[in-house]
Amino acid sequence: MKIIELLKPDIENTVIYDKQIDNLLVNLLTNRIKNQQKNLEVCHIAKFLTFFQNEIKIEKLFEKPDFILIKDNIKIGLEHQIVIDVKCKKKEGFFKNIFQIAEYELQFDNDLLNFLANCDIKQNVNFRINQKDELVSIIKTVIKTYVLYDYLVENPIIENIRKMHHSNINIHPHLGAWMQKTISQEILLESIRKKEAKILDYIKNSYEIQWLLLVIDSLNESSYVINKKIELDFKTKFNRVFILEDFHNRLYEFI
Repeated sequence: MKIIELLKPDIENTVIYDKQIDNLLVNLLTNRIKNQQKNLEVCHIAKFLTFFQNEIKIEKLFEKPDFILIKDNIKIGLEHQIVIDVKCKKKEGFFKNIFQIAEYELQFDNDLLNFLANCDIKQNVNFRINQKDELVSIIKTVIKTYVLYDYLVENPIIENIRKMHHSNINIHPHLGAWMQKTISQEILLESIRKKEAKILDYIKNSYEIQWLLLVIDSLNESSYVINKKIELDFKTKFNRVFILEDFHNRLYEFI
């Protein structure tokens, strides 16, 4: 495995990044919720391409593979995959969803002015899907009471709230501290093999050259980091396979 270094200063990389995403995000941002996943993919790919000194560009958004890149008039299919701990991700997604619903409904509460509330979730908290409506109601009551009266109502979800003035009504849940997990060879190989099973479709739909980008390190409990010394003894049908540590902005290539 080799590390691909950023060769340009941060300010130049920011310019490259912005140029890559500006035109692509215009249409996607008209519906942020519907296009949330594609927005994230575009940001990941733009960050990935800053490592190539503006020599590779996103030609267009696509499906199967996710993107078409262009380098020296050569077209490249690029498939994108976020690698996560699925069990942890389900928990994160559940709490993110119920807090989003509570945030949306509180925006129509005429008693409230704009605020940002950072909410610490109680440790080892666990609920069932069929409790969603009940939990949303509890969250709304707890947050509204705290915003108006600086009083934290006894409840089974929120341990602490930090509020501040804001331009909108926004609520951010925090699931607390966790041990960062190092990704294993088995998880990486499984992720690559799953994508390889579809590579003939990618080639048929686009071009012969196919790259795969695996993304980790999203700064959540469900995310992984990589051991720089990890080695994979495998042959892949992809022409190139990369792994991007998103938060730490590090790129590796398996060779």
